[in-house]
Amino acid sequence: MRIYVETNGKKTSWGYRELAEVMWFKEKNGKELEISHVGNDETLRNSFYLSLSLDKWLNDERWKKEKSPLQFQDIELNYHKEKKIIEIVSKHVKILTVDERAMYILTIELAKDLGGRISENGSENWQSVAEFEKNHKDILSLTYDKANDLSLKEAVTMVAEEEPWEYDEDFEVEDE
Repeated sequence: MRIYVETNGKKTSWGYRELAEVMWFKEKNGKELEISHVGNDETLRNSFYLSLSLDKWLNDERWKKEKSPLQFQDIELNYHKEKKIIEIVSKHVKILTVDERAMYILTIELAKDLGGRISENGSENWQSVAEFEKNHKDILSLTYDKANDLSLKEAVTMVAEEEPWEYDEDFEVEDE
């Protein structure tokens, strides 16, 4: 799954932890959110690089029983400098509802912060934040708890299908 956000040449004001807490939750049952990440506030703000993953088994004991590779969902940001576009990507074609919801929230928050539009088809068509929210209202209307409960059920039946990771030449990630 891939989504693109225009940056309009701007830098984000978000920190990685703040984004993660909006995507999933800040604190639940007296326990802070447990995430894994590659990158930090500096890499996010300077080059839009970040990888976030919800440590499901540390946030909900029920995940310890699941052996699905889908419980390890990384959501990555890659910056395409020449086009001034952030690519938000998951390594899986199909992702669990809890992570799909988080990916949509991340997309919305970055697009709002940067004043950018959103594309779900490789920048062929662009939509406003409001249009994106309308198109994904079913997932976005779920609470974290409901999305997590659905994901526990999905993990049993959903097959892990990885993205081919072949990038379009127009969207090659550039080293800074």
